[in-house]
Amino acid sequence: MSYDIPAIAAVMNQKIMQLDYVTNNLSNAVTPGYKAEHLKYLKALEESDNITDNNAASSTLIVDFTQGMAQKTDNPLDLQLQGEGFFVVQTKDGQAFTRKGDFTVNKQNQIVTQAGDPVMGEGGPITLRNGKINVSEDGAVYVDENQVGKLKIVDFADRQSLKNVGGGVFLDSGSAAIKKVEKPKIASGFIELSNVNVVREMADMINIDRSFEAYQKIILTLADQDKLATSRIGRIT
Repeated sequence: MSYDIPAIAAVMNQKIMQLDYVTNNLSNAVTPGYKAEHLKYLKALEESDNITDNNAASSTLIVDFTQGMAQKTDNPLDLQLQGEGFFVVQTKDGQAFTRKGDFTVNKQNQIVTQAGDPVMGEGGPITLRNGKINVSEDGAVYVDENQVGKLKIVDFADRQSLKNVGGGVFLDSGSAAIKKVEKPKIASGFIELSNVNVVREMADMINIDRSFEAYQKIILTLADQDKLATSRIGRIT
């Protein structure tokens, strides 16, 4: 079994980065529409007999896009996408995509996110009038009996290419292959909760902590061996 201190230190740094994502998931466990992120390494160094610079692992970030549980609110502008798809919102960085459907209305009577970004309909931002608001299952928005717009719902062939910019919002650089959802299914008066599995994240946190401590002990042992070897060489010379 061969160990190299710089490579072990690199693995410890990887564990710290993994821990960052675990703690971020836990902090967003009650954020509507949040999707858990997991940092994975293509080679499990802790299971290797050799830990050297030559077998350093490369990382990949996996976003869990599975649907979260639904929570009933009875607010007609709380919208839950049942099944595939994303709402489209207009941000300062361009069009963005989210499943966080806790929408509200701004001073211009437009449907917006909690951050104030307009929610896009098939014809642009949707402006409401005074009256009873109703959103049908296919995304059509009504005030009283009059349709004032229809929500634009899209999906992607490669969701892992989306960039998470926080708050359950994603951007597409153009590589995710956007496509329109022809028959969306939307529940008004419900929101989608975070899909974070708190028990799993806590278990991952414990495992990362234990691995980190094990690597610390290896480094301390190697450092002691180096000191011992140096002192012996000194006595021989």
